[in-house]
Amino acid sequence: MNWKQSLQQLPPEACFVEHQPLTPRYERAANRLEYLLENALVLGVREADGHHTGCIEIAVWAPEPARRGDGYYACFRVTLVDREPCFAVLYCFYDGRDRTPGFRSSDAAQAYSLSQGFRDDIRDHHRA
Repeated sequence: MNWKQSLQQLPPEACFVEHQPLTPRYERAANRLEYLLENALVLGVREADGHHTGCIEIAVWAPEPARRGDGYYACFRVTLVDREPCFAVLYCFYDGRDRTPGFRSSDAAQAYSLSQGFRDDIRDHHRA
């Protein structure tokens, strides 16, 4: 499945940022959500943990728009109904600020995603 295209085809109200409380980092994530959906490279996919049956998780990375600093690493939890995405929640966002990891390249971001249990066997099929 083309996960990037699947995320892009969700209606805006079906793809959102969730974090309680909504910290400055996740406010930045919400402000960059559209950019991420348009420009991200899918790094990998993994099964969601046992608390989220019927879900998969997707790790993505997009370069910082000016290409000067760390890019944007994010993870989405996608709920599937009849094997089709029905909504997605951005639950992880790193941009190298607030003591979060920072990645200046897709290779560095992918190495991190692999260390977090994402599979990279779909990488070449989802380039932006």
